Amino acid sequence: MAAIREGRSDDHQPRVTVLGAGLSGASVALELATQGVPVRLVERDTRPFSRASLRNEGKIHLGLIYANDPSLATARLQLDGALQFGALLRRWLGPVADTLRLSTPFHYLVAHDSLLDADRLEDHYAAVQALYDERRKRDPALDYLGTRPDRLARRIDPARLAPHLRTAHFAAAFETAELAVDTAQLAELVRAAIAAHPLIELRSGHRVDSVSAHGAGFVVAGGGSAGPWSIEAEQVVNCLWEERLRIDRGLGLEPPPGWVHRLKYRVIARLPQRLRQGPSVTMVLGPYGDVVVRDDGSAYFSWYPLGCKGWTHEIAPPADWDTACRAALAPEAARAIAAELLGAIDAWYPGAAESEPLLVDAGVIVGYGKTDVNDPASGLHDRTRIGVNSHGRYHSLDPGKLTTAPMFGRQAAERVIRAL
Repeated sequence: MAAIREGRSDDHQPRVTVLGAGLSGASVALELATQGVPVRLVERDTRPFSRASLRNEGKIHLGLIYANDPSLATARLQLDGALQFGALLRRWLGPVADTLRLSTPFHYLVAHDSLLDADRLEDHYAAVQALYDERRKRDPALDYLGTRPDRLARRIDPARLAPHLRTAHFAAAFETAELAVDTAQLAELVRAAIAAHPLIELRSGHRVDSVSAHGAGFVVAGGGSAGPWSIEAEQVVNCLWEERLRIDRGLGLEPPPGWVHRLKYRVIARLPQRLRQGPSVTMVLGPYGDVVVRDDGSAYFSWYPLGCKGWTHEIAPPADWDTACRAALAPEAARAIAAELLGAIDAWYPGAAESEPLLVDAGVIVGYGKTDVNDPASGLHDRTRIGVNSHGRYHSLDPGKLTTAPMFGRQAAERVIRAL
């Protein structure tokens, strides 16, 4: 792994400070540096890309999953983010971006109590296909993680999945072109790019406590193992995740109403040999889960009814969530969660319970909604209240999903450059 370069460059004094080095913050920093703008990147952990960007399934969404947003606005955002994802990584990381490991293609399994039945889901997938075809016609060079699929989703006979799944648990099935990236490998590639770029100054181990106006710019202050610190910046891009709303509010910017933070656990496990060629799957539409099969013999497992273990409408999550978000669970707690989640998934993906747990951790999900995803009217089915909000030279970025983080990161960088 490349060493992360610390401290201030002697040749460049950054005028821009980016808060948070997850995928969105890293994207802003890499785009600014690519365009010749020195940037300071502040991260509370010892290395970038160590929280929510890392601890998720890695799916790059084509807009299929948000079928309960009839406006298609969420699907459009996810589709646009997916079709820019690979190209932006190649822009910032170079040819190594094409070495990113991908999952087996996803199959969508329609639960018997799905919020939408198979026919309505099929209508949504057809509408997303039309959006995709329109974009490809406008720009034939577009690609999805290096692929150019003709069809995004196709209804199939669930019996085709019988060698791997207990199909009696599902009302219908669709094969899709959706893929997931290996977030651990992506983290290594992004860290290496940050370390290698002479215009990016990384300050790791720096927790951000506040941002305040100061003259024509800002003072960013916080703490860390070395004690209190503060820096001045002409422009600030707030790419924090679970702390973003609190920092915005401290600057006098009231967040939109209705936010919710959820804590969702995942298990990374070594698959038994017979499952290693199995399909990646997402159960739809409601509070279900995913299995992401990787080419190294491991898989990601999540099961929402058991894995979602935190819910709060406070401005920031409670401190005791941090242990799981750092993958620092006590071994007995990790074993219990793994057994619980894998056992539940084994009911419909037989063999899951025989997998060997390698990692149990959690990530915070930030969204807007008063009720959970089992409610058809929940705001959590709408992911359009995301993107870049600028207030003078202060920019707050909510990426919404991993899929849209690079797209919004580039947009934020463009706003910064216009304001220099």
